[in-house]
Amino acid sequence: MKVLVIGANGNTATRMVRQLKSGPHELLAMIRNPAQRAKFDDMGVPTVLADLEYPIDHAVMGCQAIIFAAGSGGHTGKDKTVLVDHIGAIRAMVAAQVHGAKRFIMLSSINADINSQSRIAHYHKAKAHADNHLRQTDLDYTVICPGGLTDDPGTGKVAINSKLKGAGKTSRENLAAALVMSLDLENTIGKSFSLLDGNTPLKEALQSV
Repeated sequence: MKVLVIGANGNTATRMVRQLKSGPHELLAMIRNPAQRAKFDDMGVPTVLADLEYPIDHAVMGCQAIIFAAGSGGHTGKDKTVLVDHIGAIRAMVAAQVHGAKRFIMLSSINADINSQSRIAHYHKAKAHADNHLRQTDLDYTVICPGGLTDDPGTGKVAINSKLKGAGKTSRENLAAALVMSLDLENTIGKSFSLLDGNTPLKEALQSV
């Protein structure tokens, strides 16, 4: 299966690319800035230049799966959050449908809510709108909602819940592993769940959703 990682240069996504690289799937890293290409060249991972604010059909063509791990980042304005996390995500879904990339894994956020009143409400609203759109498509989707992300070492143990609200931390390593593992677990198709660091081995937790 050819897998397109959207937002591949991100902190979590780079970890995910490293894990995917050693697996059975063909990998393509989507990047926005040509300066990011050298990192992936060094890893032996092919790249494609594309920007979520514009059509990305050329990146999606020929892929069977997409992992959406892009984000506008914490240093941009609310307008970019809407353009990337909401509209850009939907643009990726449409491209997936048009070009037959049936499997779509969404990196979302715990507490994503179109009526959010959180201190980062613009982000939670954008993610919620994108997630809701994805659930209405015919794509084989999985929506994973981590808590506050940390750079702590991955323990391989998590807590998964169908409730998408709450509080807690998620190591980027555990999250990356969950995104990668979900690709091949059919029971995660059509599911949305929160993912926090916990006490249950990752595969066991994912198989229970």
